[in-house]
Amino acid sequence: MNKALWHLYKGSEQGKNVIARFRSDISNPHNLEFIAQRLYRTYVDYLGDTGGEEDFIMACHLVADGIFADRIFVNSGENAPEYFNRLVDRLELCFFDRDKDELPVRVGNETPLLSRGDYKALCSIVAEISLVLYAFKAGGLFFFPILFKEQFDIFIKILDVLGIPMPALPGKADKKGRLLMYNEINRNIERFALENGLSPEETCACVYDFALMFLCDLSNDTTLPEPTNVWLTGGSKSDYELFLKNPKEALQSVWTCNERTKRGDIIVMYVRTPYSCIQSIWRADIDGVYTPFNYYNSRTRVVRGIVVPHINLNELKSDSYFSKFPLTRKNFQGVNGVRLSAVDYAELQRLFRNKGFDTSVLPQLYIPDVAADLSVESEKEVEDLLLIPLLRKLGFADADWTRQLIQKAGRKEKAIPDFVFLPKGETYFQNAPLIIEVKFDMGSNIERTRTYNQALSYARLLKSSSFAICDKDRIIVYKERKGTFNRFNPNFEKHWQNLNNADTFSELKSLIGRDAINS
Repeated sequence: MNKALWHLYKGSEQGKNVIARFRSDISNPHNLEFIAQRLYRTYVDYLGDTGGEEDFIMACHLVADGIFADRIFVNSGENAPEYFNRLVDRLELCFFDRDKDELPVRVGNETPLLSRGDYKALCSIVAEISLVLYAFKAGGLFFFPILFKEQFDIFIKILDVLGIPMPALPGKADKKGRLLMYNEINRNIERFALENGLSPEETCACVYDFALMFLCDLSNDTTLPEPTNVWLTGGSKSDYELFLKNPKEALQSVWTCNERTKRGDIIVMYVRTPYSCIQSIWRADIDGVYTPFNYYNSRTRVVRGIVVPHINLNELKSDSYFSKFPLTRKNFQGVNGVRLSAVDYAELQRLFRNKGFDTSVLPQLYIPDVAADLSVESEKEVEDLLLIPLLRKLGFADADWTRQLIQKAGRKEKAIPDFVFLPKGETYFQNAPLIIEVKFDMGSNIERTRTYNQALSYARLLKSSSFAICDKDRIIVYKERKGTFNRFNPNFEKHWQNLNNADTFSELKSLIGRDAINS
């Protein structure tokens, strides 16, 4: 948080307008529409949400009505997390009647639109719930509106830029844990606001406008990495009309994906009823994003769509290869996030060619020149068999790094990264230019995020300008830029086999070779 820049921003015309945009001087539920509408148009829709303004405003009203109808108000002495926990356990959305004072009341046996305890559905309306709590200043407690529904990666980037800790991610099956993650984010943002003397309106302006000015790389990098995986995902009839029919007109769109999707990967689009066919090929523009506040917990953004000859379900069932494909046997039920092998993708292209399509225009899987495929079975083997031999090739001697260094943090001592390079200091090292954290397998989005958060905390503690994380499959390097690291856009990410390429190795050496780090 650069306070000098913040005060310049706060006094500017833009800053004043944005702070005013977040004022919630609401005296009754009917006026909720005004703040919901102006924030949706500026922030929710701006980041690619396709739910529609009317749906967003309606959901805000339903949340407010549910709170008032069932009188789920803040109890005396209750803090924000306690209230939020109780609210999500009791909240039920349905259409309400109005009493003589125009307050919502229940209608007989009205079937709820969202039942109590449906935590997965509640995850999808955290934006609306948190905005209602923010707008009405529930119980005078601090509630921050989470407006970035689809592109949660941008929200995480903002937290990183401002130095606000990102909580650990719950498991994808932990629906209530995903929902209650809001409490930790809200608490961390409140601490940030208190430390910097920000009002609720100023806090929102700082997060949703001021911090965005430091994310200059949101869309500048148009060069995609080599694709290393092919994934299937599914679209509906409305998706087909809006995005898929003419993909050149839809520059990008957001889809459910496998959490292991990487930027540059190939996405095969299967359109469900009534078309029931493979319809287009896309590229992932971002890694699979963990989206806790969404009905589906993993999303990606796709670009560069190419319409292909439609291969319908009956054709797949009659094909000698795809008739044996497990997903074909299930009529492509559960299509989202299924991985296609290199052979699967080659066979799919055979079907396109049979219809006269030139498959040379399609993205192809990258095939590295692999000299040897070394198998490792533990984190220690990743260190001993993969990382340490690489470090020596990068110019490091064994004396240049320390393993499992003990560092003082506050009044306590704690173990820090697996590898600390060229540390400086006396009793406790105050800084080191590079740290590397090693895991056995961080293939899942959750494990990779945990590893990144852990390494980032070490890098900040040691004032490191570079850090890397690695596992049995790949090594990933991050370099500090303008005071921050970009978790979604590493400076280098390659499989170990790719390092056999001279240009690739040269690139890595220029980033974390001994000469580069020592200088």
